[in-house]
Amino acid sequence: MGFNDSKNIHGRLRSGYELVRADEYKDADYPVVIDGKYAGVIGVGGLLLARIPEELAQSRMDYQKRQTEGQDEAVENDLLKDQDKRMPMKFERSSKNFGGTKK
Repeated sequence: MGFNDSKNIHGRLRSGYELVRADEYKDADYPVVIDGKYAGVIGVGGLLLARIPEELAQSRMDYQKRQTEGQDEAVENDLLKDQDKRMPMKFERSSKNFGGTKK
């Protein structure tokens, strides 16, 4: 939109991301920011390439998984307290992984 979103960029940098410089990949031809504060960083159209350490990314995924499991458990407990003995509830869960790979 014609301006640097420095709030977003600085927030990402504070949370563990680091910008990827083109000189780290001399054998490749990536689009590079030519001028300004982020000159030399791989980027195009106002977007900058950043990376995050795998350990930090994994810890974030684990946190989100624990949050989701806690919410699922709370919903089940809430439903079970309204259960009638004559019509017990049965919970079956299944999920699909769209676009990803299974490990």
